[in-house]
Amino acid sequence: MEMQHVAYLLAMAVGIVSSGLVASLWEIATEESLQLGDLLDPAPTILTPFRVLAIILSAPIIVLVDAFWWLLAKPLFGVPLVTAGLAWSFLQGVFILTKVFGFP
Repeated sequence: MEMQHVAYLLAMAVGIVSSGLVASLWEIATEESLQLGDLLDPAPTILTPFRVLAIILSAPIIVLVDAFWWLLAKPLFGVPLVTAGLAWSFLQGVFILTKVFGFP
């Protein structure tokens, strides 16, 4: 395997781990799990801006968990969701690796 492919997999792994970490920390702090539908909360509270930020940062893991369920139920819907979740985690991982850790 080329080094470039390893870097892509590392970026995806960093994105998945960081999104899972954010989702877990939110659940520990507030005792509520994050869902993408919470972005359209009809009754916003003081935590709504923080909830939106947590949902955006943990979206790769939320999408991947839903995607694996859809992959078993209806693969036609599951495959694009897995692709979207991995793409989002890759982009998040690249951002973290370049901006936070300074990888070139």
